[in-house]
Amino acid sequence: MFVTSAEAIRLLNQDQVVAIPTETVYGLAAKISSQSALEKIFSVKKRPFFDPLIVHVSSIDQAKKLTTDWSDIVQCLAEKFWPGPLTLVLPKNSLLVSDLITSGLNSVGLRWPQHLIAQQIISAIGEPLAAPSANLFGHTSPSEAIHVESEFQSSVPVVDGGSSQIGIESTVLLIQQQTLSILRPGHITKKDIELCLNQSQMAFTWDTKVEKKLSPGHMKHHYMPSKPLFGITSSFKGDVIQKTNELLLQLPDMVEGVAIKKPQKIQKVIPLVLPKVAQHAARLLYSELRRLENSSADAIVFQIEDLHSHVDWEAVLERIMKACVAVVDS
Repeated sequence: MFVTSAEAIRLLNQDQVVAIPTETVYGLAAKISSQSALEKIFSVKKRPFFDPLIVHVSSIDQAKKLTTDWSDIVQCLAEKFWPGPLTLVLPKNSLLVSDLITSGLNSVGLRWPQHLIAQQIISAIGEPLAAPSANLFGHTSPSEAIHVESEFQSSVPVVDGGSSQIGIESTVLLIQQQTLSILRPGHITKKDIELCLNQSQMAFTWDTKVEKKLSPGHMKHHYMPSKPLFGITSSFKGDVIQKTNELLLQLPDMVEGVAIKKPQKIQKVIPLVLPKVAQHAARLLYSELRRLENSSADAIVFQIEDLHSHVDWEAVLERIMKACVAVVDS
């Protein structure tokens, strides 16, 4: 069900959930002050309560109220990358951010989206919105309004803001005083963050051993199309159909609450082909996965090439690997 921004604002103020566009992917939004609306996010998405939600704001001042530690590092990164595809995970203000939003954690992910429609809606509501991706839990994220419409069979109101400019979820950065950890890679890279902080002469260190559970989408399998996706390494020289069928028999029915897609037999595969430029690939990834899952093939295959090891491909390849049921290797 497509609605206008004005209708979306009215519904949100009535404690409903509405899918809104952002520059990353479409989000299923609810007011952070509405316990019933937040619960609807989880029930509509069939999302487990252990997966935290990102809170979307319309200004730095609004974000500051949601955390107990707005440091110089946070201010520097917010000024540089907001509005934009960077989520900052900070100690939460428990008076404004409920345990339902953060899955009982003491931190909250905050982001100021770049999409003008999202900004207008949040500003008009007058409070932040919690908004995970507008899709069923574990399934491919939506980068177009029609993806949301199809996913929920017209049962979720959606504001059409066009195709998502970036196409994959935001970078999630945990900040603990002067220690930084990337919980989920995205359009904004580690190098981008380092350059910003070094230019501002900020002292910081990286921690690569932090628990990923602090981030949404941290499970082993996520972003999965309704047909099994297999990664094919460059070293594999055998029969893809034979090998995928062998792997099919070894797959569990479910991993971390995400059902694994398993046809009875794979007779036909179709390739996921993406542009060579990572940013272009990110923009098309979810649309292509959704298009291919509607094909006559039994499975989707993605050829992993040397270029995909480049740092620019980190975020896209991370989504693809989590969307895969298995990797075909030598």
